[in-house]
Amino acid sequence: MLNLTTLLDPAPPAVDDVRYGTHQPAGAARPVVAWTVTRSCNLTCRHCYSASINHPYPGELTEEECDDFVDDLVAMPASALLLSGGEPTQHPQLPEIAKRAADGGLRVTLSTNGTTAANPSYADLLASSGFRYVGISFDGIERVHDDFRGVEGAYADALAGARNLMERGVRVGLRMTLTATAVPYLEDLLALVDTEGFERACFYHFVPSGRGRKADAETIDPQTTRAVVDRLLDFADDLRERRPEAEILTVTNAADGARVLTWLEERGRDTTEVRRRLARVGGNRSGKAIAHVSSTGDVHPDQFSWGRKVGSIKERPFSEIWRDEAGLLGELRDRLPRLSGRCASCRFLDVCGGNLRARAKAMTGDAWASDPGCYLTDAEIAEPAA
Repeated sequence: MLNLTTLLDPAPPAVDDVRYGTHQPAGAARPVVAWTVTRSCNLTCRHCYSASINHPYPGELTEEECDDFVDDLVAMPASALLLSGGEPTQHPQLPEIAKRAADGGLRVTLSTNGTTAANPSYADLLASSGFRYVGISFDGIERVHDDFRGVEGAYADALAGARNLMERGVRVGLRMTLTATAVPYLEDLLALVDTEGFERACFYHFVPSGRGRKADAETIDPQTTRAVVDRLLDFADDLRERRPEAEILTVTNAADGARVLTWLEERGRDTTEVRRRLARVGGNRSGKAIAHVSSTGDVHPDQFSWGRKVGSIKERPFSEIWRDEAGLLGELRDRLPRLSGRCASCRFLDVCGGNLRARAKAMTGDAWASDPGCYLTDAEIAEPAA
C-alpha cells in the first residue's frame, strides 16, 4: 500500500505513513496481519479473492481459537490487524474480536462491503468496537456497483453504511478495485470521495485470485493501468492542497512507487527524499511485513496467495510461524536474487522489491518471473547509460 498523498508532499509529516499506517522500517518483525475472519458473504462480487458466497464454511476458527489468535498478535505485538472476508460483519463475534484486539493495543481496521452498517444499530456496534478505520468497497455508482456485486441495492446500502459510520465519528474510506468494469467510472468515484467527505480512498490493482481467476476480462492492460495511476497522482496532488486531511493510496502494485518517481521527474520536482522513503519501505512486503490468515487458520504471505500455505494457527501460534524462515517466508524475505526477467535488472528494484509474487505466480506459473502487473516500459526501468 502506497500513500500517494504523503509521497507527493514536499513537506511530509514527521511520522511518515508511507503504507498501511505503520511506522515500522522495511523488514520489521511486526507484521500487518490481514485476517479473513469468515469466508461467508452476503454478496457475490466478480473479483472476490476468496470466491465467497452466502453460506457457512466448515472448519472456521472457533471462538476460543479466535481469542487465542488475537492474544498472540497482541503479545508479539503485530503492527496492525485488518479484519476482512468474505464479509467480516457476517461473523457473529466480529465486534468482540475487534474490541479484544483494540483493548490489547493493536491498531484494528475493517474491510467491508458496508451493507450491514446501513442498519443504524449495527453501525452503533461497529463504532463502539475500537476500529481505527473502516474501508468500504465501491465499484461504480448505482446500477454499475449493484451488477458487479451481484445484489440489487448494494450501492445504496454501502453508501448508507458509510454515512452512518461517519456520523458516529468513525474514520471511513472508499475502496475500489481497478477492474475493466469499474475503471470507466473512476471519475464518479473520485467525485464521491469529495462529495461524501471520505478521509481516505484506496485503489487496489486487480489480482487474479479466487473468483478473480475466472474474470480475465476484468484485467486492464498496462496502458490503461498507467493512465489510471497518473490520474490518481494528479488527483492526490490536488487533494492534498484542498483537503490536507484526506489521503489517496494505491495497493497491490509496487510499480506505483517507481511511477511516483518518474511522474515527479517529468514535472521537474526533486525525487531524492521520496526515493529514500520508498527504499526504506523496500517495495512489496508480502511475507516480510504483511501476512494473511484465513478463516480456517491457514497462514499465507498475503491475501492473494491462498494456494501457498506456510502454516496453520490451529497447529502452532502465528508468532512461531512468522519467525520460521524455512521455506516460502524465507524465500520471500530474500527474494531479490531469485527474481528473473525484467524485475531482476530493473533500476527501481530497491523501491519495488519485485512487486507482487502472487500475481506473477497466478499469471505465469512462476513465482519468480517478472510481475505482469508492471506497466513501466523497458526504457524506463533500464539503468541509464554511463
